Amino acid sequence: MSVEWYFYCDSNGRAEKIETFLLKRGQHLTCFQTLTDLQSRLEDTSNATLFLQPNNVYNVYELSEEISIKHPHIYIIILSEESTENTKKAMHSGASNLLTLPIQTEELVDVVTQAHRYMNYRAEQQGVKENHELKNDSRVISVCSPRGGIGRTLLTTNLASTLAREGKMVAVLDTNIQFGDVTMYFDVKPKNTIYEWVKEGYDKGRFSVTHYLTKHDSGVAILAPPPRPEFFEIITEHHIEMAITELRKDYDVIIVDTAATISEIHLKSLVLSDDILLLMTSDIPTVRNTKLYMETLESLKLIEKIDLILNKDSRKTAIDQKRLEEILQKPIFSMLPDQPGPVAASINEGYPLVLKDAKNALSKAVLSLSTKLMPDDPEDIQSGLKSIKSMRWPLLSR
Repeated sequence: MSVEWYFYCDSNGRAEKIETFLLKRGQHLTCFQTLTDLQSRLEDTSNATLFLQPNNVYNVYELSEEISIKHPHIYIIILSEESTENTKKAMHSGASNLLTLPIQTEELVDVVTQAHRYMNYRAEQQGVKENHELKNDSRVISVCSPRGGIGRTLLTTNLASTLAREGKMVAVLDTNIQFGDVTMYFDVKPKNTIYEWVKEGYDKGRFSVTHYLTKHDSGVAILAPPPRPEFFEIITEHHIEMAITELRKDYDVIIVDTAATISEIHLKSLVLSDDILLLMTSDIPTVRNTKLYMETLESLKLIEKIDLILNKDSRKTAIDQKRLEEILQKPIFSMLPDQPGPVAASINEGYPLVLKDAKNALSKAVLSLSTKLMPDDPEDIQSGLKSIKSMRWPLLSR
């Protein structure tokens, strides 16, 4: 597909490095020195990438925002000195990417490649109907806890892998927007994340998340958090709601890995969930926080969705199960055994324990949990078995 490459700077600035680079790739860079000429060309162009350099007359971020509103089909790259503040300004101005000044060849290659890939993808999606119906039986499961370090991501990744192994179409949405590490637990490096989806898709009226998912060889699809913590500001609860809606079109199960802190994004995930797996341990501080967490959800009329999961259920628990259920006024739905050695090894290796060692006590507990959450439909058992047999599990043969 042919892409038009434009450059604008009202101070008679030139982009020799960009121009030379594009010429070597057989492409031409058109430079504009008046905004009128640029606007006129943008009106007639449907597949252009625009480099914007800081100007004397116009604020580059305000100009970017104006152009992105009038011409949402234009892929905007702002040239700016590297700083967190400039990155945030670029994000909020509707720009699709940022190219740091002075321009480094390696970064230029990445930026141009990303722009070209996006334009090609958009061309492929033109004419594709995206408003297909939701799966009637799709299920949204949120995994949460009142404190960090209890095992949310461990449960998320192993439960997702178990359900995928049983033949379900499974997606994981990591809503720990700043420091989510689902991809680390799966040992995958996402090329696209929810940040790219918001900038390139959602903000331009194209809501499908398919292109922005990262696939693990277990079959699990992951919508990863932004690549940098400071990008979190651009993601809102409305994006999370749309992402879940889109995922429900194609997946049987969407598992949401939440953050420990309660935010608008966190609450939106819980409201949209069919099941809330509230993970806890039996030490007194965690039990106290779990009680407070449940009281908060009760005030939001979400208490009926909660299933209590007791993690690290060793003989040295501070409070026994019966007493826990009395304190929390809710039965323990499932218990996960303490397996520090195998768990640490699976995390370091980046491969879920249920795929490495199905006979491990924790793997068996997660399988039991998955069955309680989603009992097998007799009509689906045979197709599920066929799906499992057709999969390849690279580490199982090691």
